[in-house]
Amino acid sequence: MLKLISKHDCCGCTACASICPKGCIAMTADSEGFYYPEINENLCINCGLCEKVCPLLHKPAQHTILNVYGAKNCDDGIRYTSSSGGMFTLFANAVLQSGGTVFGAELDDAFQVCHTSITNTGELFKLRGSKYVQSKMTGIFKKVRTLLNNGKKVLFSGTPCQIAGLKGFLMKDYENLTTVDVVCHGVPSAKVYNKYLQEIASYTGESITKVNFRDKANGWKQGETLFFTKTHRIGAPKRQETYMRLFLNNVSIRPSCGDCAFNNKRSLADVTIADYWGIDKQFPEFDDDKGVTLVMINTEKGQQLFDTVKDKTTYIATDFEKGAEYNLAVSKSLGLHPKRQYFFDNLEKKTLKELEAEILPPV
Repeated sequence: MLKLISKHDCCGCTACASICPKGCIAMTADSEGFYYPEINENLCINCGLCEKVCPLLHKPAQHTILNVYGAKNCDDGIRYTSSSGGMFTLFANAVLQSGGTVFGAELDDAFQVCHTSITNTGELFKLRGSKYVQSKMTGIFKKVRTLLNNGKKVLFSGTPCQIAGLKGFLMKDYENLTTVDVVCHGVPSAKVYNKYLQEIASYTGESITKVNFRDKANGWKQGETLFFTKTHRIGAPKRQETYMRLFLNNVSIRPSCGDCAFNNKRSLADVTIADYWGIDKQFPEFDDDKGVTLVMINTEKGQQLFDTVKDKTTYIATDFEKGAEYNLAVSKSLGLHPKRQYFFDNLEKKTLKELEAEILPPV
């Protein structure tokens, strides 16, 4: 039986709950809003599957990155609505056009972040762009497995720990599965995110109508995080905006994110993608401030996927060290903020702006 000694030892991937043959593991939110396995010991048969599939009980070793690229989708319209260079859209299109299914995170009609699947290119807008909240994964791993066992092609995208959880849950390799993960700074909880939405609605007197975590109207590097109501536009550049400052300073993230087990060449995905921060310094002629994706090829399958779409891109060869120079999350975790516990202890007593002012220095 899985024994969770510390919350630092759970990334919330849902592999344990998904694999349990008796359905005795439920993912339950704690006081911070993060989901952890809760086991009904009366139903447990001690089969050990939950321990076998847990990615944090079986942490991966470093591997050799096959190739690293800086890449841009040739379609500037797609690139504008993407967080960086629009490469995920090309990867997803390649699988969809071959009759496959693509899984990724979407903002649903209630602006909640959850994993979903799509089967046609007209739905790709749902998965495009960053969502800085841990996504709900209920039932997703089982759906992936069913499709794979039926011989369908699947592209699964998510955070590195979600990829690791899926790989553990599947318990074998599938030739018809391709995985793409995003370099992840960490994940805030849905509780923090929803509190902020409620605070904006209370301040404006109107319901939220749109959320855009990475708006590029002022350029890729000066991207803004924006929240809209019927008559209000609330937001700022991401390093000045309240929700994002708490996130980027590791105040509001999950405990396990303070020491990520899957960065620094330890991803289990076929392809890893990220913002290529610093491209303007390393390859200034390649930067147009519309977004460049750092593409790290981890497997031969990942190389095949990149080769399939590269004629729809402009790209340059680079290396891991350059990619990690200005995007620190590529190679390291920055640790939890020392006042993180204070933040969550006071989350229901104060507004996020009040907590931001207390915990972080003025912008």
